[in-house]
Amino acid sequence: MAIEATEQHARMVDLDERGWLPRHCGGDESAFPALLAAYRRPVHGYLVRCGVAHGDRDDLFQNIFLKIHAASASYDPGRPLAPWLFAIVANTMRNHFRDRPAALVQAEDPPDPPDPAPGPDQIAETRETVAWVEAALSALPPAQREVLLLVGVAGLRLREAADALNMPLNTVKTHLRRARLTLAEGLANRNAPRGDEGDSHE
Repeated sequence: MAIEATEQHARMVDLDERGWLPRHCGGDESAFPALLAAYRRPVHGYLVRCGVAHGDRDDLFQNIFLKIHAASASYDPGRPLAPWLFAIVANTMRNHFRDRPAALVQAEDPPDPPDPAPGPDQIAETRETVAWVEAALSALPPAQREVLLLVGVAGLRLREAADALNMPLNTVKTHLRRARLTLAEGLANRNAPRGDEGDSHE
């Protein structure tokens, strides 16, 4: 019963989302703020994980939603909103990094510290981990990184990511599998115990 209720709620949310842009085009002043509120965190998280410099995020965020506003009449409410929206996000990101190749940097914002307040060693470890994750993401081939971020950060389903990137579903699955494997191997190597350097001096 709980699963059925969850699926029904998801369908209701999806139908509600599909109405935002048509209502916006029809003059409903509450529709676009509703869309913005729903997608603010996923889009911002996507920008952060893509490595957009802190000083560029606000401008890029505004540019994305201006494009969504400008293209709102082209949205087909017969299709889910998320793939259409993240297609605009992904294209804007590609243009951003194409025009500014040096813009891809490691994220500057570590996760919010947990309570109780961590000590210096834990803070340093957190920063090191964040830096490693961002470097590992940056090292992935662009297509693999896009798929991983859309599915893992933005929360799109595989089919939605395929629609957003205009890729075959099997290609998306392959990119996601390879990206996850690369990160898992890198993490395993990072966490592997190192030999005692002092042994060679005995």
